[in-house]
Amino acid sequence: MKTMVELSHAFLQEAMHKQAIVLDGTYGNGSDTRFFLDQPVKKIYAFEIQPELKPKTIPSSLVWILDSHAHLDRYIKEPLDAAIFNFGYCPGLDPSITTQASSSIEAIQKTIQRLKPKGRLSLVLYAHENSPLEQQEIERFLKTLDPRQYGIQKITNYLKKDSPYLFLIEKRKSAKKS
Repeated sequence: MKTMVELSHAFLQEAMHKQAIVLDGTYGNGSDTRFFLDQPVKKIYAFEIQPELKPKTIPSSLVWILDSHAHLDRYIKEPLDAAIFNFGYCPGLDPSITTQASSSIEAIQKTIQRLKPKGRLSLVLYAHENSPLEQQEIERFLKTLDPRQYGIQKITNYLKKDSPYLFLIEKRKSAKKS
């Protein structure tokens, strides 16, 4: 079976093209950014709050930002084709430095507002010390989205407690009138 990140990448890949603008909202060890670098995209925004994670070399298509993803509206002005967030902590670093419910919700809201029609967003949620509240708040927010405007799927590993789970979100072309 594929991991949640592999499923995310497969979902996001369909939104990739030569002019695509994409977002890695939680850079961490850079695996999602590397995925985007391997795709035909124009620009990649990557957010991280831990300066020691800054890549040694930064390709011209990458805009690496040392700031909270909650502030993405300060840096991203153009519409997004695809975005990914891995909520939790960076493996191999201090597990007490985690994503937080309030900034995660703010980042998701701002990302959704910037998604183009047919734009895709992937949210991978990992267990960590703040995850029960963060996961509850993210799910509460997603339930407020208009199902005529957004398609959302939740994927879980049914047999493993505390395993990561995934939301795949696609912005519809336009909201259907009722």
